[in-house]
Amino acid sequence: MGTFHDDMGELHGITVVVSQHDGCTWIGRCHSEDDVEVILHDADQHDPAASDENAEQWLQRARRFGHWPRVSTIRIPRPQVSGLVRLAEISAG
Repeated sequence: MGTFHDDMGELHGITVVVSQHDGCTWIGRCHSEDDVEVILHDADQHDPAASDENAEQWLQRARRFGHWPRVSTIRIPRPQVSGLVRLAEISAG
């Protein structure tokens, strides 16, 4: 029998995509999200200024092969978040 985290929210433990107003995108396992911040574990970031592929290409590759967890934990301030969805909700290209 596993540990239950009813108080953590419905996205706890789910791989999610967080879009930011600055154009950066994160993929990670959601720990929690509220009005203050989104906390991700085992995360990776797509920065359009530092990548040869666009965010859509990056997300499609992550859907097919998984993402590389380069950041153990990231706390993203909620005012910077423009979108939050489950990775599974991103349509396959």
